[in-house]
Amino acid sequence: MNDSAQAKSPAESPQGGLSRRHLVRAGLSAAPVVAGLKSNSVLAGDHTCIRPSSFSSLRAANMKVSYQRDIKTDYECRSHGYWKRHGDGLPADYKKNTKFISSETGFTANPGSAYTGKSLQDVLDMGGNQYNTALARHVVAAFLTAVAYQNDPSIVMLTKAQCKSIWQGQGSWQPFAGATWSYTDTMAYFDMVYGPAFL
Repeated sequence: MNDSAQAKSPAESPQGGLSRRHLVRAGLSAAPVVAGLKSNSVLAGDHTCIRPSSFSSLRAANMKVSYQRDIKTDYECRSHGYWKRHGDGLPADYKKNTKFISSETGFTANPGSAYTGKSLQDVLDMGGNQYNTALARHVVAAFLTAVAYQNDPSIVMLTKAQCKSIWQGQGSWQPFAGATWSYTDTMAYFDMVYGPAFL
C-alpha cells in the first residue's frame, strides 16, 4: 500500500464492526460520535429511535439531523399518530378506558383542568397546543409504547416513569444523570424523533 492510500475507518469498514447504528445506540459522548460518522448528520425520522442521551450529545456537537429510516430498528418509539389509529400490544380498549389523569397512568398535572375525564385516546385526538396538548400527545404515545412493550427499558425509548416525570414537570425533566431539559428541549427531542405533534 502506498503512502497516499487511505485505510477505511472502522465506521466505513464492515470488518471494523462499527456503524452509525452502533454509535447512536451506544449513547456515546459527542466526540466519538463526531469522529465515527462520515458526515456531520445523524439520521432520524419515522421509527428511527434515538435515546435522549445520544440526542443531547449530537445536539451539543451542533450536528444536523437528517431524515432516514435505517439507524435503529430494535427500539420501539411509536408516534402519537400511530397510537391514534392502532392498539397493537395493548389490552382491549385500553386507550378508551384508561383516563389520562389517573392512578393507573400516574399523571396528575392538569393545566387549565383541560384533561379532566379525558381518556388516553381523547388526548391523542386533541388538536392545537393550548394547555400543552402537543406535549400531552407525545407523552401519551411514549406511555402507550411503554405499556405495549412491558415497560422494558432495553426496548422503549421512554419508560412509564420517565413519561410521568416529563408530564409532571410540563416538559422540564432530567432525561439522564447530569442533564436537565426544558420544555423546549423536550419538544425538540419529541418532534425530531417521534414527529411533530401539531396536528
